[in-house]
Amino acid sequence: MVFFRRSRETGAGSDIKGTEARKLFYWVEEHKGENLIWRLPQNVMWNDNVLVREDEYGIFFRDGKAMQVFDRPDRYALTTQNIAGLQALSATIVGVKQIGEFYWAQKREFRGNFGTSEPLTFRDADFGVVRIRVFGQFAYKISDPMLLITQFVGTKGMTRSDEIISWLKDQIVMIINDTLGELKTHKHMGILDMPAYLTEIEQVCLGKLGSETSNYGLAITKFSGLNINLPEEVQEAVDKRGAMSALGVNFMQYQSGRAIENIGRGAAEGGGEGAGFATLGAGMGAGMGMGHVMGQAMGGGGQPGAFGGQQPSSQPASVSCIKCGQQIAQGTKFCPHCGSPQAEEMVTCGTCGASVKKGMKFCPECGSPMEQGPKKCSKCGEELSAGTKFCSNCGTPAE
Repeated sequence: MVFFRRSRETGAGSDIKGTEARKLFYWVEEHKGENLIWRLPQNVMWNDNVLVREDEYGIFFRDGKAMQVFDRPDRYALTTQNIAGLQALSATIVGVKQIGEFYWAQKREFRGNFGTSEPLTFRDADFGVVRIRVFGQFAYKISDPMLLITQFVGTKGMTRSDEIISWLKDQIVMIINDTLGELKTHKHMGILDMPAYLTEIEQVCLGKLGSETSNYGLAITKFSGLNINLPEEVQEAVDKRGAMSALGVNFMQYQSGRAIENIGRGAAEGGGEGAGFATLGAGMGAGMGMGHVMGQAMGGGGQPGAFGGQQPSSQPASVSCIKCGQQIAQGTKFCPHCGSPQAEEMVTCGTCGASVKKGMKFCPECGSPMEQGPKKCSKCGEELSAGTKFCSNCGTPAE
């Protein structure tokens, strides 16, 4: 009686024939996918059979190391004839006792992508400490299946493909970081120089990866598509520097121009007043700062005015002619335009209230001396209005 069982959970297939207790194990084709290696979920026993296909390696593993590699397509019985290391155990292994583990590995080339999970720190001469991210593609394959199983399974305890690929990607990132540091030290490479060094970076990394992974039975066959991403603030700084260089302006001039441009754009788009006034203030501040510098340069040692020039000199006061209305200097007795005499300034007599020309010492009406300011009582000092004969406070006759 013959039974056939295929396990989709484990990816293994087996044939069990009668009572011979001889099993045939193989790696189910549809479960290979991107798996680099695969371990048989159960230990193999004496005289079990394994099937190795054209695109596979079969590896027998026992006591922490790979003991035998089956690299040709065939059906193999796990006996002393096929595994030399079992000869010493043949005297003690009888019946169906477990004798070891069995792994399959694919021969084909694999392709993958890598990227930095955390940004790499790079010290640049122009931008200081910059955190960059690196991405790319690589291709790899198994170069030595016995060494691969011994190193990863026996030494590191990695029995799954995803663990091996994760380790490989970590090695790639470490080597890229070392390569960037070496190019910076020996060739003074900066952030802005990296695009010109991409090909060299790929070649250096490929050489280093080859020597590093060969010790683990892996070969990196391709390393390309390297992409180095800069932070947004560094990209903005690079764009500004390029714009200033193209326009031939400095940073202050560039910022002033951008502020004025934003004002115009905001007016055209009907932007909010708050944003418009804020931008206007920034532009005016920059403009006034430039005006101050220009005023000092053009105005010599004088005090700068509102827009950088010197303060204007004081001008004499002027009045209008009483006849023609032209502006004439204050105190002019005759108009230089029409010749009309200008009215003399009059003051009021403190005794009789008559109008008296300013500057006369005595009133022509009452003969009283003209005093500066209002007349006061000679006894109590109370101010007396014009024409008052007696003090309203103390009754003393006004002099």
